[in-house]
Parts: sequence; structure tokens; C-alpha cells
Amino acid sequence: MTFRERLLAVFNGERPDAMPWYGDLSYWRYAHQAMGDLPPEYADDEGYVRLHRHYHCGMYLGGAGPYGIRSDDTHIEVTQRQDGQRIHLGWKTPAGEMDGEQVHLPHTGSTAWVRYPVSRPEHLAIVRYLYEVQEPYPTYEGWEHWDRLTGDQGIHVMPVPRGGVSSLLAEWCGVTNLTYLLADAKAEVERTIDVMLQRNAKVIEILCGGPGPLVEFCDNLTGEVVTNLFRDYQFDFYTEQIGKLHAAGKKTLSHVDGTLKGIVPLMAATGLDAAESVTPEPCGDVAVEDLRELAGPDLILFGGMPGAMFAPPFTADDIRRQVESIIEHHWEYGRFVLGAADQVPPNADMSLVRLVGELCEELCG
Repeated sequence: MTFRERLLAVFNGERPDAMPWYGDLSYWRYAHQAMGDLPPEYADDEGYVRLHRHYHCGMYLGGAGPYGIRSDDTHIEVTQRQDGQRIHLGWKTPAGEMDGEQVHLPHTGSTAWVRYPVSRPEHLAIVRYLYEVQEPYPTYEGWEHWDRLTGDQGIHVMPVPRGGVSSLLAEWCGVTNLTYLLADAKAEVERTIDVMLQRNAKVIEILCGGPGPLVEFCDNLTGEVVTNLFRDYQFDFYTEQIGKLHAAGKKTLSHVDGTLKGIVPLMAATGLDAAESVTPEPCGDVAVEDLRELAGPDLILFGGMPGAMFAPPFTADDIRRQVESIIEHHWEYGRFVLGAADQVPPNADMSLVRLVGELCEELCG
């Protein structure tokens, strides 16, 4: 079977000839592009697919989504200015002004917030304004372009952007600011979450008519921070929207790239088909052998290979032991897609990515 056939078999409740192996290589590629040492054969769109093929890994992320988001509002001004490694961002709207600051971390190919833009209740009105004027629209051609290029190497999920609590935590407030805002201005937070989720509901309407079979909520869920917030503010939205997607013939995933206790049973209870980017021990909080008990009988587990394991101090022996453990405990039952959780990092030994794919076929044969 091909990489694509193996993945679709699991989502269709069938048994593939080997456990599917999928990895998000977009972070590794982006970082090496920024550092200027990306091999040229991986540089263009076809090269990105070639990267996965060379390292015997299924491809499911990194291409275009089937929608865009536009706004005809001319009263919004967004600015960005870089001073060394500091990035200053600003928003001016009819609802007010706010600004934040990030730092660029060249050795990791990433940026991090050092000052989130939303720290006071009046900032939430600005966020609401930014979302209220957004209008999603279908752009299926971009997704279809990537699907043609990918071919049998995999299949692109159709992504739902972060929304509600997940977006406030990752993009606007951070944990500390959101905690204070919930204590001091709960009604304002709840109004903002509702507006953000209404925007995402419009995206999901587009995806219901979209060309891809798999839809992923890109919410960066994690047990120790999000569990109760997800229960209170996103559980009902997930349940409703997953019902609509299932009625349209789509299978659903959500991204959980942190701790698993608490949040995974809630994810299963929404009717979600798969928890993606599941990170167990040695980097997560649940042992490989305990994952199925935590998830329940129906939820597909997509992950199992912590991204950190592809870089020092981990070795090929560590990778082999991890794959052997996953196959020992999960191959017979099924409903498992081996995946890098969360991403293969810039300092990865890429031969280990290939090794995982080879081990799947060797040990499941």
C-alpha cells in the first residue's frame, strides 16, 4: 500500500499493510531555508514533496489550505518593525490600539512572544473587531495543486485555524494574561471567544464543501493548561462542528501537542475521529502502553514519536525501541497512525526519519 492508502485505511476503519508513518517536516525545511543551507532539491513545491519521499515519510501538512480570509475594512492598520532580533507589532482600529513584541530566535528558526498584545479588557474589543470584519472564502485550487503534487506520498488535511481559547492563549494573551482577564473581565473574554468561533464556523462551512477528506482543528491543545478551558469554551463548538463535518463526509482531527491527561478524553467525547500529534513518554506525560486506555476505544491516535527524539541525545537505538513499543501495544488493535509529535526539529538527524518508516514496514510485515 502507498502512504496515502495506509492513512485513509485507518480513517476508514480498515487495516493497512503496515502502520502509517507521517511527519511534519515543514519546520525543519523552513529553518534550513532561513539558515541558507537547505539542499536546492527541496526548495520548491515539488521539492517539499521530494523531501518526504527521500526520507520515507508520509506528507500531510505544509501546503495550501482550501480557503482564504479577506477584509475590505480600510480602517485597520497593522505594522511590523524589526530591530535586531526584536519584532515590534502594532494594531490600529476603530475599536482602539494595541501593540506587542516578539523575539526572533535564529538558532531554532522560530519566534516567541516577550510581550503579548492583549493584556487589558479594552484590548479584547480590538480583537473582536479584527475577527468581525474577516470574511472567509473558498480557494480550493491551492489545495488541489498540493494534492496533485503529493500523490501517493500522502494527503493534505484541510486546516481549521486556531479559534477561541486556543487562539487567545497562543496568539493574543498567553496563559498569564488570559488568567487575569478571566478573573477581571470574564464576560469580555467570553464575548471574544464567541466572535472568534463564529469566524471559524464560516471556515468550516467552506471545508464541508471542500475537496479533501480530512479536516484538522489546529488548536494546539495541551492538558495542563487547556483542559478546563476547552471543556467550558470549546467543547460544545467542537461537538456541533464535528457533526456538520461528519454529515458532509469528512473525518476530523485536532492537534494536541502537549500533555495528554485530562484533555484527550474530552477530545474523544466530542466525536472527533483522531487526536493528532500525540506526544507520549519519554517527552510526554503518558506511557505508550497507556495511550489506548486514556483515549478510549474509538479515537484514532496520531503521533507517538516525540519530535525531540530525532535530535541529540537520542540515537537510532532509542528510535527503534520507541517504534517497537508502539507497534507492540497498538498494531494489533489498530486505530493508530505513527507520527512525529509535534514536528521534526531543525537539528534533527534526518536518517532517523527514514528509519521510522523502514521499521514500520519491517515490524508490521
